Amino acid sequence: MRKRFILRAAFVFAVCVLTVLASLSAAVSPEDRAAVDARAAELAALIPAEPVPLIPPITDREAWEKFASLFDSSQIVKSAEKLLGQPVPELPEDLYKEFYADGNRSNYQNARNVWVNRCMTLAMAELIENKGRFLPALEEIVRKFCGYPSWSLPAHDQNAQIYDGKAIAADLVATNIAGELGLIRAAMESVLSPDLSRVVEENIRRRVLDPLKETVYGEQNRMMWWVTGTNNWNPVCFAGTTAAALSVCRSADERAWYLAAAEHFVSTRFFSGITDDGYCSEGIGYWNYGFGEFVRLAEIAWRASGVVNLYQSPKVLPLAEFAFKMEVEPNRYAAFADCSLTARPNKGLLALLSRRLGLGRTQLERDNAYPRWYAGSPFSASVYFFGPLEAGGELAPLVPAAAETRDELAEPVSRFPDAGVVICRPTEGGVSPLAAVFKGWHNNEMHNHNDLGTFCVLRGGVWLVCDPGGETYTRRTFSPQRYEGALLNSFGHPVPRINGKLQATGRQAEAKAVEFADTAEATVYALDLTSAYPDAGIEKAVRRFEFARGGSDRVTVTDTITFAPGAETEAEFPVITFEDLTRADEKTLLITPRPAKDGSVGPGIKITAAAYDENGEPVPLAYSESIVGENDPLTTSNPSRPAWTARLTEGRTLKFSMTVE
Repeated sequence: MRKRFILRAAFVFAVCVLTVLASLSAAVSPEDRAAVDARAAELAALIPAEPVPLIPPITDREAWEKFASLFDSSQIVKSAEKLLGQPVPELPEDLYKEFYADGNRSNYQNARNVWVNRCMTLAMAELIENKGRFLPALEEIVRKFCGYPSWSLPAHDQNAQIYDGKAIAADLVATNIAGELGLIRAAMESVLSPDLSRVVEENIRRRVLDPLKETVYGEQNRMMWWVTGTNNWNPVCFAGTTAAALSVCRSADERAWYLAAAEHFVSTRFFSGITDDGYCSEGIGYWNYGFGEFVRLAEIAWRASGVVNLYQSPKVLPLAEFAFKMEVEPNRYAAFADCSLTARPNKGLLALLSRRLGLGRTQLERDNAYPRWYAGSPFSASVYFFGPLEAGGELAPLVPAAAETRDELAEPVSRFPDAGVVICRPTEGGVSPLAAVFKGWHNNEMHNHNDLGTFCVLRGGVWLVCDPGGETYTRRTFSPQRYEGALLNSFGHPVPRINGKLQATGRQAEAKAVEFADTAEATVYALDLTSAYPDAGIEKAVRRFEFARGGSDRVTVTDTITFAPGAETEAEFPVITFEDLTRADEKTLLITPRPAKDGSVGPGIKITAAAYDENGEPVPLAYSESIVGENDPLTTSNPSRPAWTARLTEGRTLKFSMTVE
């Protein structure tokens, strides 16, 4: 339990910094305020007069004994017992402010995570047992939180204004702890010290609920930009804030206002940042996080009101299907944007979505839905256990069921046309089959990497050519120096470097699809990358992918570059890999998986390179190898970067191809 909660909390901390993402938001308009107020007045007459408990009170022993019997709670209790003998670590001011000195995010965040884990574990253990033996330790850590100057992370606290008492604002983790503490207070009010119950409510209101209301009513607070933001911050912050409000606000009018605010701003802002095809440019990891928090918000809003149904947005279904369509092979997903190579969709989340959206994924539901999914904090227990328990063990669809149940892994190709992503799966019955993913779109995506035309190749469950994922977050990651990181700029991606120039950053750098064809024999996808190289001295750059099917699958990547008159005529064509390299000759590279623990080695690939001029004459190739981020202490993930360089001596058009088989 402890390990799983730490992993989840650690990911919560891997978030974007305010100074960059504030540009994604706009001020709350008079129309927004009017819409929230009107909806709040409507909801006040529809929702229950008394608050609906999001988790049962500790006195409801039948419910908590049901939890203990159906959900393996022994691990929680054992973890809590260990905590009783451990002192609470301090979070000194210099640790909080280390970020402002050297940009390090991890030291404070890891220490704070110990507080969060301690609080959740002790609370859940006491709710399960109700013997009082965890109460003193729980009250101690709750008081620590309530007495600490900031609930936000240093990376989201501009110049330590919150910590120093100069501003009040809530970020991702502040809203999350507010929601969890609100549920703990509501469920355990009968056993908590009376003064502590009052202190918790006061802190929740002052640190989270009041800043939201003030922002909606026109107070300019840059650190509350997420109210109108379009990325994962929006549903994440509204989920925690709404859970807190539903737990501490007693009047129907007040609860209705916070429900109305969440409904309005999530429906109108978060989904405006999602393409119609449902592509999540932040990657699978942030899909888990952002969309997962949207689902938690949707669940508590529905339970508390019976009328607020956030699942009705037309983009919910395609965004849910994103996780299924992005699966290349079982449990294998390309690591685009700030994503981990090991990122996977949350199976419990998928199972819940299957039921709420009528997706018909019955095996997934049987294996991962209530009561089988992990519930290690009050908020998780509310959504994944007590919600289904109250519904008789199975959640009913809240929207018309999908027309058909699909098996994306059985489909040769999945495509996100709006986002320019194409997935080619292995040929059924093929000999040592390949899979590949090709990506276009633009260089101003959320959690953007400069990666237009990037591609990944999978064989035997191993990414042999890959997008290497994100870097360890520091102050640089979300600053004007972001693209100094080699994993984030185009040097760390398998895309051309033309006349020494990497790809440009920004919306104007866009991969325009110029060809797409899909037949039983091959999938062809071509992208015009010219706008990504505005200063490279070119007239045009087109990258063409071909995934050929047959007895043995084959991927061919062809770049055609036309240089401007008088410009240099050189281009470099890399691939990126974490696996072992062997060069057969100047034009042939073998990539094989690193040996498994038992010494076995899976199937590899052979890449054959060739270059020609506009007359079809061969152009010499020079091979090189480098390590991405080798001399950058902030880049801790260092894949290999083998590359071929070609230089024209005649003409202005260079054609380079690499065949992967």
